[in-house]
Amino acid sequence: MNEASRYRMRLLAIIGLSMFVALGARLWYLQVMISDQAVVTARSNITRVIPVPAPRGQILDVKGRTLVGNRLTTVLTMNRYELTKADLSEDELLDMLTEIAIEINRSGKLMKVVGVQRALADPSYGLYDDIPVAHDVGEDLLVFFGERPERFPGVRVTEATVRSYLYGNLATHLLGWVGSINDRELQSRRPQAGKEYRRRDEIGKAGVELMFEDDLRGVAGRKVVEVDRLGEILRERDDLYLAPIPGADLVLSIDVDVQFLVETELERSVHRARGKEPEADPRRPGLLLPPFDVPGGAVVILDPGNGDVVAMASFPSYDPNMSIGGFSLEQWAELNDPANDLPMFNRAIQGEYAPGSTFKLFTAHAAWHDGVFGVGAIPRADELWDDPGAYILRGCGDVDPRDPPPGCRYINAGEKPYDDVDLIRSLTVSSDVYYYRIGESIYVNPNHRDTAIQDAAGAYGLGLETGITLPFEQAGYLPTPASRRHRNELNPVAFPEWGWSTGDNVITAIGQGEVLVTPLQLANAFATFANGGVRLSPNVVSRVVERDGSVVRQFGSRVLSEVEMDPGFRWRVLEGLSGVTADEEGTAYWAFNSMDTGGTYFPLETYPVAGKTGTAEVRGKADTSLFAAFGPVREPTFAIAAVLEEAGFGSSVAAPLVARIMEKVAEGAVPEAPLASVRYARSVALPLCLEWYEWRSGDTLDRLEAADPSSAETGGPELDASGTVRVRGIRVDCDDLVDEVLAVFEDRTETGVDG
Repeated sequence: MNEASRYRMRLLAIIGLSMFVALGARLWYLQVMISDQAVVTARSNITRVIPVPAPRGQILDVKGRTLVGNRLTTVLTMNRYELTKADLSEDELLDMLTEIAIEINRSGKLMKVVGVQRALADPSYGLYDDIPVAHDVGEDLLVFFGERPERFPGVRVTEATVRSYLYGNLATHLLGWVGSINDRELQSRRPQAGKEYRRRDEIGKAGVELMFEDDLRGVAGRKVVEVDRLGEILRERDDLYLAPIPGADLVLSIDVDVQFLVETELERSVHRARGKEPEADPRRPGLLLPPFDVPGGAVVILDPGNGDVVAMASFPSYDPNMSIGGFSLEQWAELNDPANDLPMFNRAIQGEYAPGSTFKLFTAHAAWHDGVFGVGAIPRADELWDDPGAYILRGCGDVDPRDPPPGCRYINAGEKPYDDVDLIRSLTVSSDVYYYRIGESIYVNPNHRDTAIQDAAGAYGLGLETGITLPFEQAGYLPTPASRRHRNELNPVAFPEWGWSTGDNVITAIGQGEVLVTPLQLANAFATFANGGVRLSPNVVSRVVERDGSVVRQFGSRVLSEVEMDPGFRWRVLEGLSGVTADEEGTAYWAFNSMDTGGTYFPLETYPVAGKTGTAEVRGKADTSLFAAFGPVREPTFAIAAVLEEAGFGSSVAAPLVARIMEKVAEGAVPEAPLASVRYARSVALPLCLEWYEWRSGDTLDRLEAADPSSAETGGPELDASGTVRVRGIRVDCDDLVDEVLAVFEDRTETGVDG
């Protein structure tokens, strides 16, 4: 071997030795230096962590009855990855989606092909996610799709936990609903540790579901599975399982039975008012007033002693169970369409209305406490004078009362005169002229504060948010010279008026013009007067509790302020407001002392009620009907406000509604609220019960010829000859059901007066 060959051999040996040393060093590094890290990496390559959502907390009423819980549902899902692997042509894919939609419809859920396509295209889901397409599908689909995996790649029917609103649409505006978190919420929410959000997590969207999201949301758990390199699950690691922690429960202040009574009577009043014939316009002979369209209304009941919300209703309503799986675009548009009267709009806290004559309480407060009575042209509070039915502003001078200049003459409703009016009687009969005089005097007398009326109303909480723990509350509006000018400066197109006149103060004194209140504000203001002047922030949640019963937070009375109230003023106003229901000339007398008006014979002797009707004019529409009240007068436990849009006089619509509600409360006869399942059973049973009623009402021969009045098929609702229908295991008594239906359709005349 020559020298050159030896050199090459040495070089190759050196290279080989170097490679061996490098390999040994690498093995030593992997096996010794980072062995623990390598193990973790190896394990991470064969395990997958799957989050386990935590059940949301339950929502209970004041007596512990579950209003909102959780339930299992069957969900049809599709997986994009498996669908992509199937490599279907466009026509094949469309045929498959069409067949899926058909099967979903057969299971009882309405679904269009475009709905399936929209769900499948949801960008919030990843390639490997199972995308929910339809909730609450029939369990038969589990078998149908399970037996045909080649025909429907990536399609599964699984179980999921969803919200369950056990009373259907009862208290829905108060309870709210949940839906998938959106990008804005994902960025803005600051959840507690352990409650972080991921895309597609459920989050409260309205009502207490939104306001108490941090309490209701639980801590997610996890399960760990081992997978092979193709992603197929090999086994579940039970040793690494972490159980989810359910959210805390909410105990509300509302009584579900009273809530059901209020919603039932509100809906009944709306439909009764819609059936009224348009009335003649007293100001324009031969013409009719606008029709009673009554698009909606609201009722709020508070406990004046602690500020608890006993019931809060807004009509029209919607079923929050529709939100399960997400509202479709069509549903969302329908629920937020003004043409459908905005079912999602919570009129109790978002609706802003002119209060009409219910506002006279606050004008009277201003007149008494600012020293208006007995000064100048204003008589003493206990001095009697005759109300002629019309009033000419003193600032207009000596004008012809039959043809005064514009803005000089103001009248009572129907220009009705009243004899012997003082502060007490002005409230009982609702004399507008009495308050026109006060409104003018306050503005023109330099010894009185120009905003005395607005300041008094503000002390009772009008023009301010109440602080209720519900989202989207509106503050209403109290017009003043300064606020009018400010609005004009901000937006002169929308608010061209900038000045303030005596006439503005006059109409403000009777709750007209630009004054706006919410039904909740009005109820809270009357509750403040009822309890002697303590303005409380309404509570809708009493406490937050863990599943073991331990209390996380307790919500007691929240005092916002106190209203200065002279005893002499208080007893006079109590007398005047009590006369509204008990005096034959009171504007709500017939609502509380007759059934002809849609009201009732109320037990005023044992449960005296103080109240005030209101009728607010709305340009181009029928009047807004209002009534606010509290009782019993001396030791009030309920304060209530009812507002019905475009319904007419407060005496003929809102007052009878309140009388019917409070009668049941006073007599301890509030009916039990039925679960949604019971209401469904009653609706299904009604046709059979009506057949049974006709069968029972026939002669003996008819009954012999039709011994079995039921025409139900096997497996459907079953009616027996005793008048009992069974629907899904629920018994419905036809006697009771038919009696209720007949009571609703009783023809009753409606009469009454109002101010």
